[in-house]
Amino acid sequence: MLAFSFIPDEKPMHALGIDYAGGIEYEEFVKAQELKIIESHLDYYGKFRWISQNVQQKCARLTPTTVAAIPNLASILQQAFAAECGLVAFGD
Repeated sequence: MLAFSFIPDEKPMHALGIDYAGGIEYEEFVKAQELKIIESHLDYYGKFRWISQNVQQKCARLTPTTVAAIPNLASILQQAFAAECGLVAFGD
């Protein structure tokens, strides 16, 4: 699973006390890459970070069809957008 946590832009990537946002399975990760929501150079088993501006841009690209194809990631993005924070992801 690729686990996402909410993280304010000013906190370092490995900050303590960040809140778990949810996770996605490999199939949803691949679909999100096909839909250009997740960048093609990112790795499911790696780690990466999106600042709040990245989250905002990704949310702007969500359509009902996209949300249906990647429901977990879409929900995580929408929650981060509402909280005005970024996301950090860790593959396990």
